[in-house]
Amino acid sequence: MTTDLNELREKIQSLDAEILRLVAARMETATRIGQTKRARGIPLRDWQVERAVLEKADQTARGLKLPLQISRAVMQTLIAGSRVEQERIAYADYSGSTENIAVIGGQGKMGRWFVEFLSNQGHRVEIFDLVATPGDTAHTRSLDRAVEGTSFALIATPLETVPAIIDHLLNLNYRGVIFDIASLKSHLKPAIERARAAQHSITSIHPMFGPSTRTLSDQVICLCDCGDAESTRRVRAFFSDTAATLVELTLDEHDRVASLVLGLSHLINIAFMRVLAEGEHSFNELNRVGSTTFHAQVATAANVIRENPDLYYSIQQLNPHSPRVYDDLLQELSKLMNAVKNGDRRSFADLMTSASRWLS
Repeated sequence: MTTDLNELREKIQSLDAEILRLVAARMETATRIGQTKRARGIPLRDWQVERAVLEKADQTARGLKLPLQISRAVMQTLIAGSRVEQERIAYADYSGSTENIAVIGGQGKMGRWFVEFLSNQGHRVEIFDLVATPGDTAHTRSLDRAVEGTSFALIATPLETVPAIIDHLLNLNYRGVIFDIASLKSHLKPAIERARAAQHSITSIHPMFGPSTRTLSDQVICLCDCGDAESTRRVRAFFSDTAATLVELTLDEHDRVASLVLGLSHLINIAFMRVLAEGEHSFNELNRVGSTTFHAQVATAANVIRENPDLYYSIQQLNPHSPRVYDDLLQELSKLMNAVKNGDRRSFADLMTSASRWLS
């Protein structure tokens, strides 16, 4: 029996090695496909092809009597890995001219992300930040010096400071393209209007991801034109050859959407963790018996509460659409709680069902 068990384990090891060899071969082929797409100007992601690959894998799995959840998990992992590799090899280029770019707030988390991203594209990047890093030769304490001779000024500073920096650049008579990556836009409108009135080049973007992002596959960047289509076009060019999804929104549309995809999401996760933290059970006690839903929610909420509280406060406080979201949230919580308190099973079910229909 022992010998048989050892033989079976050796067979598993041999199969694992063969699986990894096949995965490596698949990744190499996927990279070549990415290079071909790049050369022909074909978008990186093709949803129809991905769906067809998954459907074919389902058919094969049924023939092999392999559970579909296993085949789906394997294939989805392979598809995602292929996209990342295709982008890394073939979709991180920049086809335009090399630019001189000042990153204002370049020592912050997102500022550092953009410094690395733009530098990797071959641009010359100058950093301005009030926070100095020892040995950082690119750092300068003078905004005037940082933007001198540059064609773009990227503002990656806290939300409240962005309008003042725009005004400072106007006072310097900066003639390059000014653009920010602020999470909210409404409070920028007066400064943007002053820039447009003085015929300065300005636009606005919002990367919908954090500084830990290493690939732009499946990532969204919002482009908010400020009445200067040429500036928006030039900033768009930094991302046109990547796998990022570019979404065009007005400044007002952006903040309406942000009140839900950022504001509401943050608020619910913070409240969830606050209820747990103020309760009588420790995290370990709850985690030990937690359900799948609980573990997933804790993982999401943990990412939120570990972020910068000042930034998350500003996202709530500066968005003019936040009060409406708060009213809606309280109304929906009241409906659910009243249904339970009143023993109204039908109403509770209807609330869940209507939300499910919206997802569909």
